[in-house]
Amino acid sequence: MPGPDKDRDLVELLGRDPRAAFTLLLERYQVKVFRLAYSILGNHALAEEAAQEAFVRVWKALPRYDGTASLGTWLYAIARNTCLSELRKPALRREAPLDEQIGLPGGASPPDGTLDTDWVLARLPEAYRRVLVLYYLEERSYEEVAEMLDLPMGTVKSHLHRAKAAAAALFTHGGRGRMEESTPCAARNMKS
Repeated sequence: MPGPDKDRDLVELLGRDPRAAFTLLLERYQVKVFRLAYSILGNHALAEEAAQEAFVRVWKALPRYDGTASLGTWLYAIARNTCLSELRKPALRREAPLDEQIGLPGGASPPDGTLDTDWVLARLPEAYRRVLVLYYLEERSYEEVAEMLDLPMGTVKSHLHRAKAAAAALFTHGGRGRMEESTPCAARNMKS
């Protein structure tokens, strides 16, 4: 995970060569920004568009980056706000969830009988999904998650606890599979 030390090189490069710094920023964060967008929007195509739009906004805002927040936190804030703007669009609010579009009841297993992390994440409430993705998949600290989502620390911990319980119930009872060692959520020891 890129940390403050790894981003320091980006911040220094910004002053010398903004294009090279942006290219490096894109390489370092594009998958993570997509994951954040997907956790908020729940739709692959919309998440790709939102991630692309977030990087366009980052490019335009780069000259105004003042270093108050870490570069990663600043980038995540822009990405989060981009996604939240997408959610406010009337066309998106009218769209039915994918499982309703294909006729799956809310608690049904995936059509092929397997259970994967994306399937479970898609069934979590949005607030829980965002906290879970940032904490476990992006390996952010409680403090970073709170800052990125503009939530109090207690709310982050509460959402994370509830998200783990809901995800565990889905992994255990929501399908015929179980969480394997290779799933992204298992990659980090799930402790609060």
